[in-house]
Amino acid sequence: MSHPELPITPGDVPPPLRLPEARLLFRGRAERLEALAEGHAAGEWLRFLARLARGQDRAVREVAAAPPPRAEGGPPLAGALARRDPSWRDALRVVLAVAKDGALPGAAAAAIARLEGASPEALEALADEVVGGAPADLAAAPFVGAALQAHLARLAGGVSPTAVAPAGAMCPVCGGTPVASVVLGDARVRYIVCGLCGAEWHLPRAQCALCRQSGKLSYLEIEGGPPGVSAEACAGCHAYLKVVDLAEAHGADAVADDAATLVLDLLVGERGFLRAGMNPLAPAGERT
Repeated sequence: MSHPELPITPGDVPPPLRLPEARLLFRGRAERLEALAEGHAAGEWLRFLARLARGQDRAVREVAAAPPPRAEGGPPLAGALARRDPSWRDALRVVLAVAKDGALPGAAAAAIARLEGASPEALEALADEVVGGAPADLAAAPFVGAALQAHLARLAGGVSPTAVAPAGAMCPVCGGTPVASVVLGDARVRYIVCGLCGAEWHLPRAQCALCRQSGKLSYLEIEGGPPGVSAEACAGCHAYLKVVDLAEAHGADAVADDAATLVLDLLVGERGFLRAGMNPLAPAGERT
């Protein structure tokens, strides 16, 4: 399960931070993507993303990562994001190997060939673009994003919660941008999910994830679309972030369910809202 339920009851104070369990995260994500692919108009692409998630699961089990550089204030993994250990490129090689073991959509095969032949400097430059949310090579970006997610999720799982400061709009663990938020089924509390390291931080449901204004949110969804997935659109800052209600979308994963609802991004973008976050596996779906 990508987003474990909280053992609390209404009225309890939810923990401010939930750290990823990398050995469970990507396996659950792969299973969710495979389930979403059934009958979906973009089923082939979602099955391809599921294979990337299988590659991520293999990478976190096989690739050893060095401890992150010591952070001087700010998110504890900010240094690991800016000054990446070369082991993330080992994770990329694992992801590419698993991805090739099946049908590839569109330009993916050519992108794999480019990545396999790229210099370390070129890979680092592409990683910088992915982290910044504006990759020039959209076909290669999902592979790099998958490797970075695997690398950072494993590091995030070892972070001490006491080393993490209260969150703003960016991830308090690595400084990355969110992919979506989730509302946990029984507890009915909301967590913002980092698109890179997978950490989750608590935010009251009435607040905008970007500007933190209250009472400005409206909810947009696709008529007849998947249950439990909507867009929280803020009239204050004109940004939006998807929210996945786990009481309705059983077994959902923020990254997977975001990728499966890119039509919702088009709908909300047509209303004049800009996306507040990013999905490294689906950069072509970004609105900012």
